[in-house]
Amino acid sequence: MTRTKRNLVVACIAFTLPTALTAAQQAESRSAMVPVTGGIVVASAPTAPTAWLQGDPADSVYKAARAALNRSQYKQAIELFGRIRTQYANSGYVGDAHYWEAFARYRMGTTKDLEEGLRLIEMQADAYPDTGTRSEAEVLATRIQGRLAQRGDAAAAEHLAVAGGIVQEKGRQHDPEDEVKMAALQALMMMESEQALPVLRELVMKRDEASVELRRRAIVVLGQKRAPETESLLLDVVQNDPDPEVRTMALMFLVESKSDRAYEVLADAARTSDDPDLQRRAVMLLGQRNDDRSKTLLRDLARQPGADPEVQQMAVMTLGQTGSAEDRAFLRELYGTATDPGVREFIVHSLASSGHTEDIDFLLERARDPSEDPEIRQQALFMASQHDGIEVATVIEIYDSVDDPDMRAHLLYALAHRKEPAAVEKLMEAARSDPNPEVRQQAIIWLGQSKDPRVAEFLIELINR
Repeated sequence: MTRTKRNLVVACIAFTLPTALTAAQQAESRSAMVPVTGGIVVASAPTAPTAWLQGDPADSVYKAARAALNRSQYKQAIELFGRIRTQYANSGYVGDAHYWEAFARYRMGTTKDLEEGLRLIEMQADAYPDTGTRSEAEVLATRIQGRLAQRGDAAAAEHLAVAGGIVQEKGRQHDPEDEVKMAALQALMMMESEQALPVLRELVMKRDEASVELRRRAIVVLGQKRAPETESLLLDVVQNDPDPEVRTMALMFLVESKSDRAYEVLADAARTSDDPDLQRRAVMLLGQRNDDRSKTLLRDLARQPGADPEVQQMAVMTLGQTGSAEDRAFLRELYGTATDPGVREFIVHSLASSGHTEDIDFLLERARDPSEDPEIRQQALFMASQHDGIEVATVIEIYDSVDDPDMRAHLLYALAHRKEPAAVEKLMEAARSDPNPEVRQQAIIWLGQSKDPRVAEFLIELINR
């Protein structure tokens, strides 16, 4: 491969998603594109599926990891998905945990994280070739190679080209004009706005099907131009372009505009769009505006009777990410009136991430309430118990007050990660006398990982009794 061609690969990657994707993968990737600073387009976080293995030893850890990922708390997600891999070898979640940890590392974006993400994908391919996220993992591996190539990693650029991105795609030869157009768009990125805008205006005003891919890439360039005409062009695209992906991309670039017109377009899309993806993106982007009217609309969407539950859930998640006392109080109040289980679950997840005393107390109330949905109780308990502000005596008190074996198993996990002597003492008590054999076994497993010098003697006593 010539140096010129390798440089072209890297330039293409820096402009858009890696061209070494198959046609099907490109379609999947484009639907997840969001703009970020610097003109690079990356994939928005996909949603990890809800937990599907009730009773699995890692079920609660998976739920917490999924919640962290959905809140864009990537460091926490990495730690939790990694815990599934290393501490729950027999869990049904292990294979997919490789992919989701790799994705969280991709979003962290450091070179070390990217390289570790590739390693995890390779591990998944070797050990779990039939797991459900294998195809997504292959796409993610290509994206990671693209990020590394952007940073001058010649081996990554070579890998993408050899995979067939520039030269070949599933046996079909690329039109050489595609490379010329790509290079021209990249050049526009570097030009001053007054020079580039006339060309970009002509491109984004096209409406024919043949120019869809070109329009998508032109939107990325247009979004980087700080000129008075940029907003009006993006607004026109959102309202009039026939391609839903082009409209969504334009909408996402509009978040930086604080004008009344930009707000109205976002608000209209959030309220009434018949394109579900565009509607959810609009809700998410309203949260990024961080102004009073956007927050008011988000609250209206979250509590609107008969609204699409997915829109309500997105509004709840967006409000939870603001971290304001007012929004958190609203979510606690909304929990009492929400009827959709998914909305209630999102409220619990959103409040769990705050760490504020009133929110942790709210979670503990859910965990203690025997009339609460068992799934909510378990999640609230697990999330509350992860906070250092919770006294170990509180965890023990809840353990003594519940009969459900799954709840007790979650509490044992929380106790196993506490450093207080009382936590080890409670684990020993559970191992000795809990009425459920599985709970006793779980307590013994956690004790086996303790460094407390009393544990060895206790285990010998347990064996000899």
